[in-house]
Amino acid sequence: MTRLSLLVLILLFLPARLPAQPIRIGSLGLSGPLLPLWIAQDRGLFAKQGLTSELITFQGGTQTIQALLSGGIGFAASSSDTGVNAKLRGADIVGLAEWVNSLPYMFVTTKEIDKGEKLKGKKIAISRFGGAAHYAVRMVLIKMGIDPEKDVQILQLGDESLRLSALRQGVVDATVLTPPANLTARNLGFRILTSLQEAGVKYSFDGIFVSRDYAAKNRETVIRFLKGFVEGIASMKRNRSESIATLKKWTRLNDQNALDETYRIFVEMIPAKPYGSEDGWRNLLEVLSATNPKAKQLEYNEAFDYTYLREADKSGFIDALYK
Repeated sequence: MTRLSLLVLILLFLPARLPAQPIRIGSLGLSGPLLPLWIAQDRGLFAKQGLTSELITFQGGTQTIQALLSGGIGFAASSSDTGVNAKLRGADIVGLAEWVNSLPYMFVTTKEIDKGEKLKGKKIAISRFGGAAHYAVRMVLIKMGIDPEKDVQILQLGDESLRLSALRQGVVDATVLTPPANLTARNLGFRILTSLQEAGVKYSFDGIFVSRDYAAKNRETVIRFLKGFVEGIASMKRNRSESIATLKKWTRLNDQNALDETYRIFVEMIPAKPYGSEDGWRNLLEVLSATNPKAKQLEYNEAFDYTYLREADKSGFIDALYK
């Protein structure tokens, strides 16, 4: 056998390499739900799919979606409400996945309130009327059999730090907080009465968005991206210590208890297969319609297209990650 024929045989049996494809991914801030994205980037899971990825952090969902619309990034990991609001303003974007499908709020109360019925007649703090925190409070109260209009007083007080301060000062009896602020509240002696996830509340919270034109012209790249992303979710669920180290690196959070709590909450909340639901979609639209009545006219399939994720799923790729 000649050297040339031997080389040909070796090349024939080498595993096929995916052609390298550069992508730019934008994300909103540095919060716990983004952990699967950070894992996929840091552990080369996008590179494994033949993608040369760059991850860019923006200060909020609005800037992330703006970068997507300007062509500065190809994929946006953003809050669903920001993506849908852009859609309502005429942006031709679409959601590919919904990896947080409940509101990541904990319902925090004074120590004396150990069951729902004790909330009657109490004061509950929210950020603003019509916002996600307001909706979260209403949904939990309804689940507990409490009438949010008649049985409690809901006060508009501002962000989480202000609401926690009001709770500490005795101005209010309850509020909703996200990780790790809920841990701070618990350490101060307050009670975590329930969470939105425990209460069974579905909500379209965080999604992956692209322009429809980009997705149509780069179908294979989109599917590769989703494979890298869902492997990031699987890695998060299967590798606790490494995942917490990644969380610490990106958030620059040094409080180990806060890191552990953030990981615990989102590893349970983020599904292996990031599909959304009609219930979560309707709940999102109820919040958005408080400030934009046109929201209720938007159909689910206009805003999200799961055909790309289903293609990756039907191939058995996601199931194989958990075997």
